[in-house]
Amino acid sequence: MEKRFFLPSLLFPAAVSLLVSCGRESPAGSGAGTPPAAAVQVSTAQVELRPFTDTTLSVGNLRATESVEISASVTEKIVSLEFGDGQTVKKGDVIARLESDEETALMEIAKAELAEEQREIGRIEGLVRTNAVAEVTLEERRTQAVRAEGAISRIEAMVKDRLITAPFDGVLGLRRISAGALVAPGTIITTLDQIDTMKLDFTVPEVFLGTLTTGTTLTARTMAFPDNDFTGSIETIDTRVDPVTRSVPVRAILPNPDRRLRPGMLMTVELQRNERSSPAIPERALVPLGERQAVYLVTAETTAKLIEVILGTRIPGYVEIVSGLSAGDTIIVDGVLSLRDGAAVKVTGEYAPPAAPFDPTSAAPVK
Repeated sequence: MEKRFFLPSLLFPAAVSLLVSCGRESPAGSGAGTPPAAAVQVSTAQVELRPFTDTTLSVGNLRATESVEISASVTEKIVSLEFGDGQTVKKGDVIARLESDEETALMEIAKAELAEEQREIGRIEGLVRTNAVAEVTLEERRTQAVRAEGAISRIEAMVKDRLITAPFDGVLGLRRISAGALVAPGTIITTLDQIDTMKLDFTVPEVFLGTLTTGTTLTARTMAFPDNDFTGSIETIDTRVDPVTRSVPVRAILPNPDRRLRPGMLMTVELQRNERSSPAIPERALVPLGERQAVYLVTAETTAKLIEVILGTRIPGYVEIVSGLSAGDTIIVDGVLSLRDGAAVKVTGEYAPPAAPFDPTSAAPVK
């Protein structure tokens, strides 16, 4: 029996259609290319000048403006203590009295001797005028009077040594001794510190010496008051650099009107130097290129141009541009992941910086 094969009726029209389409030319001609890509939607920002400073961190120790340990200059018994712990005193205020009975008695004797010599001088002066007594006798009496005056001055100094006073305005520390105790030179009675203004000593690497000047502002912090910043300025830069640490000692002055800061406290120092105004861009606009950084610049033809930049100091949300851009240039901030150099862009908005942190002290009271 003879077998016959038939093509399905559906395949024949499809084959004919394929042959016809192969014989036709494309509507754009045989040389037509790929249609241009659509413009990438981006948001931009203007390069603007912002203040920048170089920050150096260090650690320093606080010292009082004036500080002394109160001690006696002679060996004697304390009669009375004229202060309380932590008391504020003025220069010349009495802090302690030492026993001075012997000196008081010597003073009375010396004054009596001086009075006697002065009477004798007056009597002999009359006799000298009548030539009853030689001039040399009068001069001897005058010499003895001078010696009596010197004895009084010496005893006054001895009495002064037994009256201990404050050498300057300040705050006294804790009392280290009691009335009736025998003190000697070097025995500490208490301490006296002038702490309305504090000295902060710290070191700075010598590489920063060229940008370090007196009057430079700094911010200091301490763990005792973690929520407070203490602002001061550099008063003195030492004349020598430590050859071991290659750093230079620096002394700053910190106002301390409420006397919260105390001598001996450890503080971290944030030194602001080399203040300047430089072009700045949002950090999110940066495009990493290995170890380099670049940004997309919007050209006059509304295309993206990849520009390499050199960065400087960073501040929250922004970075300083040392070279590559100028103030007023328009850069792309959002949409950089979809871009390539030379791509067409469509600006759909301006970059909106993040909102400032909420400050509860500036909030309006609830009515």
